Amino acid sequence: MLRCYPIEATYENWLNESITSMVRLVHYKLDQDIYVGNDQTCWERFVQDSVVEDKRSLIKPLTGIRDRIFNYKDELHKLSHQQRANVLSAMQAQSSVELLIDGTQEIKIIKNNYPGLHEAAKKLFSFCYEKLTELKVRERQYRIIFNSLSDKICPFCGIERVMNPEETAQDQDHYLAKSIYPFAAANMRNLVPMCRCCNRDYKHDKDILTGSDGYKRHVFDPYDCNPPKISLANSTLILDSFPIKFKWKIEFLTETEASETWDQVFSIRTRYERDILNQYFDTWMKNFCKKCEKDRKRNNISRNLTKVEVRERLSFYQEDKSESPSIGLAGFLEPLVFSLLLQLYDEGNERVVNLIRDAVLGISLEDD
Repeated sequence: MLRCYPIEATYENWLNESITSMVRLVHYKLDQDIYVGNDQTCWERFVQDSVVEDKRSLIKPLTGIRDRIFNYKDELHKLSHQQRANVLSAMQAQSSVELLIDGTQEIKIIKNNYPGLHEAAKKLFSFCYEKLTELKVRERQYRIIFNSLSDKICPFCGIERVMNPEETAQDQDHYLAKSIYPFAAANMRNLVPMCRCCNRDYKHDKDILTGSDGYKRHVFDPYDCNPPKISLANSTLILDSFPIKFKWKIEFLTETEASETWDQVFSIRTRYERDILNQYFDTWMKNFCKKCEKDRKRNNISRNLTKVEVRERLSFYQEDKSESPSIGLAGFLEPLVFSLLLQLYDEGNERVVNLIRDAVLGISLEDD
């Protein structure tokens, strides 16, 4: 992940906290053998006992939540005391999104052992997630996040833009899939805007915490992360390619374990290689050639530059790109490409030396 979101965007979490409190009350009453009916009076008592005073008037009219709370209660009633305790423990674990992400909270899933209760929880909290739209909570969260992004580009890929809130509704993904972690479905800490390509084409409902091998993986926290340092330094030239082509090797030098999960979930390496590096390398080289051509016309470059002076022009260009990379389309990869060219130039790679000399001087070696 290339940058993180402001934690302030998660603060308006009162609906999730209210419903979670109601569910705890359901557990308590059933464990104490206290009768719980499915009527409006019982619902109003739940709201009174579980919801902070200034939010009661907002929740009380939401009969869809009422009906799903009662359905959850009926499913919970079918379980033994110990099974209910297991479910409650799972809810508490799934509610601790940040602790699940940093690995300090044990993952607890109820989908296989208690499928009926899992489905009831998913219907309840997913319905509450939809209500966050009606209550404008998701809209307010997105505005905070959108305003915090200086370049308005998806932090999950760096390729696609995130949409202006005045334009259309942006995808706000469940970082922990609601099909696996239903108790986190309405938790603002679990809602992360991302571009539609990342959400719909790559992440889907993958379990970001557990790999296909069943092992726990390290992941980035979208609200508290250190972006990885990326390198192309070990990329290699493809022999006999014309024009020059590379076999790209994208490496994560920092935050390596979380970065590998990032790649597995969002196909980062594939997208960077296929959609950016292979597509834009020639364009980036043409832009370098155009810059050198302008400098020649201004008499800033003479035709008798030494090899060291030719390298200097490449180095200046790379520094300029590092200081002001292109926005979107993973533009930060462009200066990494020119760093690679500098490296190969310094190693005396003949093809790269010729390529850069031709670009800077506007001639090829055969013109000598």
